[in-house]
Amino acid sequence: MALRPEDLPSDPAALAEMVLAFEGENDDLRAEIATLKSLIFGARSERAAIVCAEQIAFDLERTAGSQLPANDDKPDAPRPERRKAKRNIGALPAHLPRVERVIEPASTLCPCCTGQMHRIGEESSEALDRVPAWLRVLRTIRPKYACRSCEGPIVQAPAPARLVEGGMATTALIAHIAAAKYAWQSTLYRQTQILAGQGVVVDRQTLARWMGSAAWLVRESWPRLFGQRPAGFKWIPAGLC
Repeated sequence: MALRPEDLPSDPAALAEMVLAFEGENDDLRAEIATLKSLIFGARSERAAIVCAEQIAFDLERTAGSQLPANDDKPDAPRPERRKAKRNIGALPAHLPRVERVIEPASTLCPCCTGQMHRIGEESSEALDRVPAWLRVLRTIRPKYACRSCEGPIVQAPAPARLVEGGMATTALIAHIAAAKYAWQSTLYRQTQILAGQGVVVDRQTLARWMGSAAWLVRESWPRLFGQRPAGFKWIPAGLC
């Protein structure tokens, strides 16, 4: 409500007290305006709004709690039963293979009489473990057989087919690289670094040629899955990738 000149007190002390009160109210209004501006135009307005909302809820809860009567004025209300937190302890998947690790004491002799102690029980626990991927060299040996009684032909098993003929990678390795690239979004450049960390230096162009050979091998899977080949797509032989 606006003040009129006739409403002002004539006492200088009362007038000074009124001016100080108005000055305090103006400071509070300035602080609220600055807070609102920071919420609306600030760089972290959303975060500040969340903090202020939590603070307002806390203030309301504290105010409501202060209006409640004391505990002596009414009997204690029954508190709701608190549910126990559900924790996944020991519920590891049953399909995973189990590898046992037995840890024996440093000595099985009795510390009192030095007699041999007997096993009376055990305690076991399970933890999820991971075996790091490891590379190996698959050496294929094809023995040759010939008859000593006659000069017949030499018998030897045919060489197994490879995705990249004459290459140094097996089909399993190329399938792993393709799955890591297209399913787990691991780029070929990153996979070259992973292989280099295991002591195998393979350039990215080689991995790209392997992906081209894999695409040429599964070229007929698209029509079988989707009924037709993608429009405007032209298959390139593996040797030209």
